[in-house]
Amino acid sequence: MKVDKLSPALGAQVTQLDLSREQPDSVYAQLRGALLEHSVLVIRGQSLDPAQFVSVSRQFGELEPYESTVREFLMPDHPEIILISNVKENGRNVGVEDAGQYWHTDRSYVPQPCWSSLLYAIEVPTDEAGTVHGDTHFSSTLAAFAALPESTRRRLRDMRAVHRYIYRYTRPAADRLPPVEHPIALSHPFNGRPSLYVNAGFTECIAGVDVAASQQMLNELYEHVARPEFIYTHHWQPGDIVMWDNFATQHKATGDYRLPMRRLMWRTTVRSPRQ
Repeated sequence: MKVDKLSPALGAQVTQLDLSREQPDSVYAQLRGALLEHSVLVIRGQSLDPAQFVSVSRQFGELEPYESTVREFLMPDHPEIILISNVKENGRNVGVEDAGQYWHTDRSYVPQPCWSSLLYAIEVPTDEAGTVHGDTHFSSTLAAFAALPESTRRRLRDMRAVHRYIYRYTRPAADRLPPVEHPIALSHPFNGRPSLYVNAGFTECIAGVDVAASQQMLNELYEHVARPEFIYTHHWQPGDIVMWDNFATQHKATGDYRLPMRRLMWRTTVRSPRQ
């Protein structure tokens, strides 16, 4: 197994690894360490069936159930996998069509946010000229926090933000998920590194701050975290597995494709360690 850095802020590509074959614990220990170091891992050229993908995902921890939000898009017989797709069958979507075309952190709206997400590319949208669409952008919230002025970092360490699922979605499922608060300067549960833990997708406001002042501060932080020097952009290929650390990143999908360009991804999500 070989690990090569992809960009200065975050991201590494793992080569010489076939996850369809049983791997020793030492390999997964290296992968977990590389994920903590680089925040995003790219493993290309994989060929896994659903059971293998679930098994690989479980090597990183307990998997998050998704019945509370996207029950209708869970894979039959493998409910650990969410289908992400723009494909329609019999007039209905086979998966979640909106792949998150806004900066967000997966499941920041629950009391115990998830550590890692894994996304496996089955089909990628390709136009008639052979150009692949649907890139995913990742931003390092570790680097973004470190780049803030020291006075701002000190101020943020004492502040908390409100995250709410219904802030973006209005489906009835959102009623089962009340708002939660998390520190804006979140300490990573594995290594204690501080990250900027607010996101445009699910952060509603800063707790205890006037509405206008809260929105202005959040907008400034959103603009800061989206600076180019913090970003790695992934150009998908079929067979790619990309995993990322939700305590160290935000991500955003590029929706520059429409049917007949098809997109089908499988996703699993790894729970965080209990504190």
